[in-house]
Amino acid sequence: MNKVLITGATGFVGRALCARFAAAGVHVVATGRRQEANRLDAAEYHRLELGSDDLKPAVLDGLDCVVHLAGQAHGKGANQRLDGFRRANVEVSLSLAKAAITSGVRRFVFVSSIGVHGTVTRGTAITEDTPFNPASPYTQSKLEAEQALIQLFDSTDASELTIVRPPLIYGVNAPGNFGSLLKLVDSSIPLPFGMCSNRRSLISVASLVEFLFVSASSPGAANQSFVVADSPVVSTAEIVSSLRRGMDRSARLVPVPPAIMSSVLGLLGKDDMYTQLFRDLEIDSTKARSLVDWTPCEDSLKELERQGSLYAASRA
Repeated sequence: MNKVLITGATGFVGRALCARFAAAGVHVVATGRRQEANRLDAAEYHRLELGSDDLKPAVLDGLDCVVHLAGQAHGKGANQRLDGFRRANVEVSLSLAKAAITSGVRRFVFVSSIGVHGTVTRGTAITEDTPFNPASPYTQSKLEAEQALIQLFDSTDASELTIVRPPLIYGVNAPGNFGSLLKLVDSSIPLPFGMCSNRRSLISVASLVEFLFVSASSPGAANQSFVVADSPVVSTAEIVSSLRRGMDRSARLVPVPPAIMSSVLGLLGKDDMYTQLFRDLEIDSTKARSLVDWTPCEDSLKELERQGSLYAASRA
């Protein structure tokens, strides 16, 4: 591995992944939407709107691998509809992959979402063989992108495809749901998770970055799809307690029955929030561990506590 392109490089995962490749002596070509990429570990940075800007030949020249992180996870107005997500996540991914194949790139790593398999498990952990069941325009577009890419790469022997489906990614600088949870936990507000004993799989940004790094060149990752997660599974109560312990705060969990929370959040139109906080989503990463030389975090609670401590220090 001599040269890699990372899209979405200025994001939460992208920055960490650039640093990992750079530390290994790999020439990193990074793209993002921002005008400047401060403190980004990349030999080259190109500001690009992948959906509208033409890819310069220099961006793809001499690459061994493309790791495609860029995409649309949220949106407003028309962009929340499936056609908006399709433009950002299907059409852009397919166009980039075609350009990569034409340029002789050996490996294309596509970061998808565990949500292509659904949002809830009922006693059986998700594996790569679990039926698809996307529940949102975003996850539907990710599934369609996967299917389009598989069809494309099946037509060539010159390039290989690797698909990675992570669950919620946690870390001190995480955006989205985990970032919101960090802010909530970093308060003295009692939280209604004292009776929450659900089972959820998460992945730390460090674990995911390491998997993406090794899958970029591992022979075992060629033309494979993977679901990835840390272990063990954790409950929302354990997540909050661990984060608050790292912040040197008491857990302050109120024992509210999940059925009551379901009713309250349902009345508020927050059914998705109830699913994320109170229901199960388990992942079995056996395939990723066996085919690729990768060891995820084996103590989610200790890592969550460490992230809580780092977050508190960043707020001091």
